[in-house]
Amino acid sequence: MKDNFCLKSDTLTITPTDTEKLWESEWKIAFRKDGKEQIGTATFAGEKILGTVPLNVELMPEYRNRGFGTEIIRMMVNWAFLHKNIFEVISKVEHENDKGINALQKAGFVYRSIEGNVETYSIVKEKTSWTGLYLFIGICTGLLLGIVINSVWLGFILGIAAGLCIGGIMDNRATKYRESVTGKSAQTVRRTKK
Repeated sequence: MKDNFCLKSDTLTITPTDTEKLWESEWKIAFRKDGKEQIGTATFAGEKILGTVPLNVELMPEYRNRGFGTEIIRMMVNWAFLHKNIFEVISKVEHENDKGINALQKAGFVYRSIEGNVETYSIVKEKTSWTGLYLFIGICTGLLLGIVINSVWLGFILGIAAGLCIGGIMDNRATKYRESVTGKSAQTVRRTKK
């Protein structure tokens, strides 16, 4: 059962210590070769609000400054973003921790704020884009329809129109769902991302 939640890269494995509490328990970080030597931990434990989860990664001192931090952060963020209700991952780091800040920035995190000696960084899940997919499907379907009705141009135009409509509706639904979970409009997310 534990292997179902094991995250793997070429060099590392990240495994939760409690599969019943994935969002609260520590995840053990080890080298993939043996999987026994723990080099650090990661956790999503902390306050989770409006589609946002915290991420904390701690590596043992001898494994810092080797690029593992960025790899671990990316793996954990990718896993979190697989969940429908998660749209942002935040991480806090001490202002003097240049290596930690660098790892977050390399993983795509953006500076958000500072409170005392602690800086907050976050990464936002990209907005869905169904329009392109449905436009492609519409064009293919439209061309087939055009061949059947003996008017390729009419079928092509109908396919494009149908693809744009369906894709637009799907994108709109995804945006509204995201806003209902996070309480943030799409414009707010775009402004804070810069």
